[in-house]
Amino acid sequence: MQEKEEIETINQELNISEGKILDEDQGLKQFLAIGKEIFGIIKIYALFFVIPIILMGLFGYYKGTQVKPTYTAKITFFLSEERPQVPGFGGNNNFSNLLQTTNTAFANPKKLKEYAFTEKVGSKMVFKKYVFRGREDYLANHYLRLMSGYKDSYFKDFTSVNEMSIPDYLVFKQILKGIRDLVSIDYNEAEIYSITITSGDEEFSKLLCEGFYDNLTDYYIERATRKAKITVDFLEEKLAYVKAQLENSEFNLADYKDKANNLVTFKADLNETRYIRNKALLEGLYSMTATALEGSKTNLQSIMPLFQTIDEPHLPLQKNVVSTRNQLLMYMFIGVFIDILIIAVIYVRRHFWASIKETVKSA
Repeated sequence: MQEKEEIETINQELNISEGKILDEDQGLKQFLAIGKEIFGIIKIYALFFVIPIILMGLFGYYKGTQVKPTYTAKITFFLSEERPQVPGFGGNNNFSNLLQTTNTAFANPKKLKEYAFTEKVGSKMVFKKYVFRGREDYLANHYLRLMSGYKDSYFKDFTSVNEMSIPDYLVFKQILKGIRDLVSIDYNEAEIYSITITSGDEEFSKLLCEGFYDNLTDYYIERATRKAKITVDFLEEKLAYVKAQLENSEFNLADYKDKANNLVTFKADLNETRYIRNKALLEGLYSMTATALEGSKTNLQSIMPLFQTIDEPHLPLQKNVVSTRNQLLMYMFIGVFIDILIIAVIYVRRHFWASIKETVKSA
């Protein structure tokens, strides 16, 4: 009895394995049949399938010849963090914290680019006059003549962005957007920055690269030293005021002594004491203000960012030419993809089109 059950189990396993083999053979035969049919379609319509490849290849070659070359200008630089030693200021003095970095906000190229194209900073660049192709004009006008085909200068004068008319403001924003697309800023592990400009005009690429660099560094220096500069300006004004007061006090004392010569009274003695005391106070205030001014100037110099240029753009610039061969091959592959879609449509039409039509009708 046990032997009979074992024989039945073996027979069942053999039947299952034979079924799997038959299914696999059937799937392989079906795959080969589909491949044979697709090969037959290609063989029948081979001439027509070549046409999309040839046409797309020719179109790609044409597009490649139409793309104009571009020119790349690049400036590389780094921001020096070395600080001069401040003589005479140390220990617990307020100037002991001067040797600190100013590079914290500068090491982010994306943030730096955003700063550079704000209206306030960007307007200083596009409304600065440069010589381009022998003509001195605003950079904004050079850009419009080069990119938009303007013959004359669009902007005749510039006061501020807030005072622009709506059409002028919209043009200004489009100029900033267009220049933004030409500019890229990078920063590597060696703390070296690079500004790259790519445009279709060699001279303009060089001009824009240098102008953008100058405007960006001027902006950063102004931003990094704004507070220290305000302090210096305030102390200079105060020193000038105290100096004028001191000179006036000295003149009043001298004038009083001339008038009160050989006149000995208690009132005269009291006035002389007041003049001398006022002069001494002003002299002390003048000395303190002058010392504070010198310290503020030293502070300003110590935090002044120092940009050191490594490489500058020089003509002729790097020329970027689109490869017509690559364009041809890319579009030929698009033609091959079109052929694959056509083959798929033919196969579906042969085998599934009737059932699709019936399904649509019944729906």
